[in-house]
Amino acid sequence: MNYKLLLACMAAALQLQATSITSLLDTLEKRPEYRLDMLDVEKSALGKQTVSDKLMPTVGLYAGYEISSSPNGMLPIPPNTLIGMVKDQSIGQPFSKNIFREGVSFTWPLFVKSLYTLEEKAELLNLAAKEKRQLNLIQREAVVVGSVAQLRYLEALKSALNAKKRSIQQTEVTTKMKVKEGRAPQSAIFVLNSHVNELDIAMNNIDQSINLLISKIETLTGVHLTQSLPLRVKASVRRGEIFALRPLRSKAEAGKKGMKAANEAYIPSIVTKGNYTLSQADAYNNGRSLHEDYGTAGVYLSMPLFDASKGTASEQAKVDYLKEKTTLDQTEHRLRVQARQLEQEMRLLKKSVALARKSVADQKRLLKIAKVSLTNGTITQEEYLRYEDALADAKAVLYKAEAQRWQDMAQLAVIYGNDLRRIVK
Repeated sequence: MNYKLLLACMAAALQLQATSITSLLDTLEKRPEYRLDMLDVEKSALGKQTVSDKLMPTVGLYAGYEISSSPNGMLPIPPNTLIGMVKDQSIGQPFSKNIFREGVSFTWPLFVKSLYTLEEKAELLNLAAKEKRQLNLIQREAVVVGSVAQLRYLEALKSALNAKKRSIQQTEVTTKMKVKEGRAPQSAIFVLNSHVNELDIAMNNIDQSINLLISKIETLTGVHLTQSLPLRVKASVRRGEIFALRPLRSKAEAGKKGMKAANEAYIPSIVTKGNYTLSQADAYNNGRSLHEDYGTAGVYLSMPLFDASKGTASEQAKVDYLKEKTTLDQTEHRLRVQARQLEQEMRLLKKSVALARKSVADQKRLLKIAKVSLTNGTITQEEYLRYEDALADAKAVLYKAEAQRWQDMAQLAVIYGNDLRRIVK
């Protein structure tokens, strides 16, 4: 019982959060989709750290037991020292068939040119992941705003159809009186009832579409709406750089760095290496237990002369870069065309909304006149119903144009990277 109460409280809390479009958009940063984007950013940061780690020294311990068919050296011995040991057999000579070795070794890359370039590549990929995270958030905001605008359109359309239904039902009252008095045929009531039934079917279809939109919004936000939220413009969309291209541009730059790093694989690298070894064994000449240790350290220059795999890697890096660059160019062209189209469409929709509002006002006046004319018998019932249809159609055009303006503005915000929480309220 307590568990059910907790779930009910949580559901109520979510509903309370959705008191405005801004609070609804705020929930997007708490959703799994945003957390997945954050994990992608963290993963790319680890990729950068992985490259940096290759420039750090590596230190390791080792131990081993060697068995040889003939005595093996426990450590390098200068010839003069060995001569003295051979003359005096009481001295245990550091050779044995069974040697236990243990020690520590290290490697430190002092200069590997390609690693520095790969580090720059990883940094660009990390930047691309951050930009993609922001772009994905704005895209989800645009979907929510567009869905709420569409929801408002459907609710307004249903309200218009309800108003039309009530209007027809009012007319039906007077028509029944005419039928009763013999001034109108019985079929007139059937025609009106048929129109009311068609309106009920249309409103039921709208309810289905509303249900789909509410589910879509809940999928993105985790909030179940029972009705749409108010939408008002708080600020205009800031034009300028096409933000949606940033992740692709960063990836293209990263591809260029990858191509450069592949070519730098032919540049000589400098590495310092060293080790310390402790060897334990019984001397092969007198069986005495010996413990010998020695260490080495050095700086090494490595110069690749021929490696076919490096040439293949260079070609692959070039193809990867060209693919990213082509994708960038293609998307840039598409978004610039889309931005111009949206700008022009929003200007046209502004005019359409003004015209649609005038049309609604005119149709309301015409319907009022038609009702009087129907009562006076100067027009037929079919002519009257056409006025009802005309008013409903005019309202539908108005609501659709207003919803489209919101959707176009949301798409434009995505292109230019505007956080919609700054734009709507």
